Formats: sequence, C-alpha cells, structure tokens
Amino acid sequence: MSRYSSASRRPSARAPQTPAIWRGIGCLLILIVPAIAWLLAGAALTSLLSAGWPLPYQLLGYPNVPQALWNIPGASPILLFIRGQQHLYMKLVLTAASIVAISAVLSLLYALIYRVAGPPRYGPLDLPQPQVKVGRYKR
Repeated sequence: MSRYSSASRRPSARAPQTPAIWRGIGCLLILIVPAIAWLLAGAALTSLLSAGWPLPYQLLGYPNVPQALWNIPGASPILLFIRGQQHLYMKLVLTAASIVAISAVLSLLYALIYRVAGPPRYGPLDLPQPQVKVGRYKR
C-alpha cells in the first residue's frame, strides 16, 4: 500500500442522476423549440413585410447557391428545395432570435418554478446566516 492512499476505502455514493422524464422533456424541447421558432419567424416575417418595415434587402429574396455545390452527386434535390425558399436568410435570422427568446422565457419559468417548489436553500447541516450589522464606513 502506498504512503498516501487511504487504508479504508469506501465505495463513493453515486451522484444523483437526472430523472428520465426530465431527459425526455429536454429531448422534446430540442425538437419543439426550433419548430415553433420557425413557424413564429414565418408569421413575423409576413407581418413585417405587410406592415412595410424597412428590412435589409440583402436578406430578402431567394437564396443563391454556389455553383460548386451542384457538382455534388445527390445534392441537387436539396439545393433545388433551398433555392425555392423565399426570404430564407431573413427567416433564419428571425428563427435564431426566436430560439433565443423562447429559451430565455423557458429558463425564467423554470427558475421561478424551481424557486417556489424546489428544495430549501439551506439544508439541516448548514450554519445559520450570520447576524452581523454592518455600519457605514467613516474616516
């Protein structure tokens, strides 16, 4: 036995794992949030265009596909689909912004629910808060 190893080794307790339902909800959110964001971006884009908002013209219209991509075997149906999407770049920008906004709202809701229904902040083995009154510093 080496000099620095412990004589009595106990098997360490396994770290608590995330419940399976939370992993399932996370997997669903990975699929659902971008789909909702895509639909929300499409609706927002049509309403912005109909309201006459000044959107960047570089992001509007049909996307350009580089000529080198057409040489890839089997890519032409995908490239034809991409080339047929009107305002694709603007819709992708709005989708990314929607994903950030939806994720922020879901994180805020989770934090609020966890604060209300989660475990207490301090456990039975924690020391109580110190009762110290701090006065204003004067020279």
